[in-house]
Amino acid sequence: MAATTYTQEVECATPPARLFKALCLDNHNLFPKLLPESFKSVEFIQGDFKTVGSVKKLSFPEGHPYKYAKHRIDELDVVNFYSKYTTTEGDVLHGKYEHVVHEIKIVASGTGSICKLSTHFTLVAGATLNEEEIKVGQEKIKKITKTVDEYLVANPQAYA
Repeated sequence: MAATTYTQEVECATPPARLFKALCLDNHNLFPKLLPESFKSVEFIQGDFKTVGSVKKLSFPEGHPYKYAKHRIDELDVVNFYSKYTTTEGDVLHGKYEHVVHEIKIVASGTGSICKLSTHFTLVAGATLNEEEIKVGQEKIKKITKTVDEYLVANPQAYA
């Protein structure tokens, strides 16, 4: 089945290299610290943060609508600030998505950057997309990105 793609761009004050390190390479440490209401823990099941094929499990805190998600790193280009990973398992798939592919490309813009996000949803047979769920998910991704950016602005030594 063909994937349905949604894109968004988030303007950030942080230059691409620092934002990429924090958002893509060290999110397993940073997300639970900055967003404890959204992330209980992020742990590697296989591999590490810099190896294609690695799998990490995101556990969500009590009271969160989901329990966990597993992400597989599909592509990682640290020179060009690009990451591609697939959500392969977890209740975040709602039983209606085969998988969800996420692409992050960070490009320079003035003294900061633009985080270009693409999400590709592949549905299981007979399932339909819920536009409201997609909208909520995109807002969560934007919030995560902005929270990391704000942290980096407030802590200029972090990920320098």
